[in-house]
This record gives sequence, structure tokens and C-alpha cells, in this order.
Amino acid sequence: MGEKIVEARDIGHAYVRGRATLRGVSLGISRGELVAIVGENGSGKTTLARHLNALIPLQEGELSVTGIDAGDPSRVWELRRACGMVFQNPENQFVSSVVGEDVAFGPLNFGADEPEAREAASAALSAVGLAGFERRDTHALSGGQQQRVALAGVLACDADVIVLDEATSMVDPRGRDELVRAVARARDERGTTVIWITHDMELAARADRVVVMREGEVAADGIPADVLA
Repeated sequence: MGEKIVEARDIGHAYVRGRATLRGVSLGISRGELVAIVGENGSGKTTLARHLNALIPLQEGELSVTGIDAGDPSRVWELRRACGMVFQNPENQFVSSVVGEDVAFGPLNFGADEPEAREAASAALSAVGLAGFERRDTHALSGGQQQRVALAGVLACDADVIVLDEATSMVDPRGRDELVRAVARARDERGTTVIWITHDMELAARADRVVVMREGEVAADGIPADVLA
């Protein structure tokens, strides 16, 4: 594939001394790729994902995302703008009960003025199929709609990389399909790189690559037809 937008070399991490959660993880992801990271609970996949936008600081190894050194504390906010995350429970990342205000928060936080932020929010909501939802109450939406609002918040910041951490696990099949379609549109129209952390093997089968984590290490990495077989 082409330009590497994520480059991880020998990433190691331990929450408790002597009990490593990540052990020498090395991984490259190209611009525009859709990569599924799978593995049982405790395999290290979420820990790896949270390194990608500095929610967890580097302890060992090197990590570059969109050319930004994830180990440089002075570039944390730059990194978080370039690499946005959508979490398992969208309500945990809402900062406003009004959809438009919530989606506009990211651009405002990164320096946009209010008209620019509102415009970015409206465009992002349209991109995820929620045009006209600006004045809706976030807590009155379905689970799938809430996840698409969370995704819109990332898109409004013009993120190059989107990491979805079990983002379909708490929604019904319809909500799951709505989110998958919205992510696919973002990838097709913007060239966004997408990293799915998931237990959903059907979703993983649609990816360009599947990375299997086991006990803090990369156990397999390849096209779905090979890895999932």
C-alpha cells in the first residue's frame, strides 16, 4: 500500500509493573486503509488504540500518527485533532445535550471561530446522514444515531484517522449498519483511515486487513480471507 499514516515500533505498556499489557507491538497502517483489530478481552487491542491519540502515554517504543510523534507531550492536541476516537458508549463523550453544539465543540476547541465551527458541524452531520439534527437532544436519539453524532464530532475536526473502539457493541443491528455506512462514506469521500477495534467478525471480514492481538502481541496480520480462515 502507500504512505504509512500510522507507524508503531516495539510498543510496550504495563499498567502494573511486571505485568505487560503490550509486548513489542509493531504495526504499519497506510493512508486510507480500513484495518480491523480483533482479539479476546485483555489482549491489548484497546490499550493499543488509546496510544494512537495519546489517551495513554508511551512507555516503550516509538509511535507516529500522521507524522506526529505520539511520544512528544507538546504535540498531544495536534495528535488528537488528527486522530479522533469514537468510543463504545457515545454518551460518555458528549459535552452538550444539543447535537449541533456537541459536534461543534471539537472545532471550537481547536481554534475555529463560531461560524466556522457551526459550518463544520452541519457538514459533518450531513456526512453521517443526520442533516437537520442540529437542535435535537443527544439523549433522545437512538443508539445508532448517538454513535453517528459521535462520529460527526470527529469528522468536524477533519481527522485523518478515525479509531472506533467497540463502537457497534451497544447498538442494535440497524444502528450498527447505519454507523458502518457512515464510516464507509467518510472513507470514500475524505480518504479517511479507519481503525476498528471489534469483536464483530462480520465487520472484520469487510476490512482491508485484520490484525489479531493475543496477550499483548500481534498474533496475525493480513487480509481477512487469510487471517479469518
